[in-house]
Amino acid sequence: MLHDLWEIPAEFLPAEVLRRLIVTTRCFLQERMYFRASALTYTTLFAIVPLLAIIFAIAKGFGLSSLVEQLIKDNLVATPEVQDTVIGFVNSYLSHSSGGIFLGFGVLLLLWTLFNLTNTIEVTFNQIWQVKRNRPFTRQLTDYTSIIFLLPVFIVATTGLSIFIYNFLDTLSADEVVLRPTVLILVKLSPWVLTCLFFTGLFMYIPNTRVKFLSAGLAGVITGIAFQVLQWGYLNSQVWLTSYNAIYGSFAALPLFLLMCQIAWTITLFGCTLAYVNQNFKSFYRGKENVIVSRRYHDYLCLRIASSICKRYADKEAPYSAEELAEANDVHIRLVTQIVYTLCKVGILIETTNEDNPEKLTYVPAYDINQIKAGDLLNALDADGNELIKTGDETAWKHFCKERNEAHLNTFKEQPLHTLFATTDVASPMSQQE
Repeated sequence: MLHDLWEIPAEFLPAEVLRRLIVTTRCFLQERMYFRASALTYTTLFAIVPLLAIIFAIAKGFGLSSLVEQLIKDNLVATPEVQDTVIGFVNSYLSHSSGGIFLGFGVLLLLWTLFNLTNTIEVTFNQIWQVKRNRPFTRQLTDYTSIIFLLPVFIVATTGLSIFIYNFLDTLSADEVVLRPTVLILVKLSPWVLTCLFFTGLFMYIPNTRVKFLSAGLAGVITGIAFQVLQWGYLNSQVWLTSYNAIYGSFAALPLFLLMCQIAWTITLFGCTLAYVNQNFKSFYRGKENVIVSRRYHDYLCLRIASSICKRYADKEAPYSAEELAEANDVHIRLVTQIVYTLCKVGILIETTNEDNPEKLTYVPAYDINQIKAGDLLNALDADGNELIKTGDETAWKHFCKERNEAHLNTFKEQPLHTLFATTDVASPMSQQE
């Protein structure tokens, strides 16, 4: 049945949506993002108090501390006991940090916990996007610092805007009172809109790669709506949790908070996976999120992709990115990501960035294209790793290697890669998999 689903034309919207959800779910499960959600829940426990402390400190500067406190209580998915406890921790943290003796250590601990949380989120998002390299440390300092301090300013600014809107409504005349219901509806919708915008920015900004706005926006809207539904469901399920509270007493607040935090991170990571699938859906072969190929086919793909990059370089055209390589060669995006990483590791390719778009990674030959031969690439792949486990007969091993090289490399081992597929009309690799 799922095989027939990919036979339906893309113009049929329900089938297209279902295909993307199936691929997203498979990628999510294959990468074991539910374990990553647990790790992020653990890290969040350390970072939530310092993060709220920054928000409260900025809010106090604007005289909006009580309103921000109420906003946090309304949006923090936790029981009232947990909310009061967290707010108490924040106030205690600020009072001790402002005492002078704990100021230096408190600030360092605050920054470390927030940097640790942000870095964990980036590593997880990079895993979803198949990005092998995180931001350099200098970029982490600038990017993470801007996130840590701009997010509280954004929260405080939106709170102040809501106050301004309510004050504006009170000043409306009798003739303008018809505007009041419309504005009130917009104010009630604002948390949904802001949540969707927040997740859209998160999906675009955190991964160390270029994420298109359309892909991040669609995933951000779905994730934001799911997050608001989770919050609504949690607040309306308190009456069903009375028996749970009766068993665990006041201790019930902690596991419930951890459970909600785990679900929230699971929704977030699913949304990030959806953004990845949306952007690269054309490169997924009939919905297969993971393609396992033989060593022979893997070597062929390495030659073909390296040849495309070298030919592009010889023609003095802009270098390929992984997404462009997948589309140009009709190869699964995950295979391309693994192959270019391997070719960079063995010294055949170099990963570069563009000054105009530093988050877009492209690939160029590591040295003179006339010196990069097919035999050099295959020998480099053979040398990647070690050969500690052998049959015990060194002579037989050397004889096997000699015969293998003579059988497979003599025909084209001296041919430069950029001319390897220039005169051949080869069917697309992914079409051969069917």
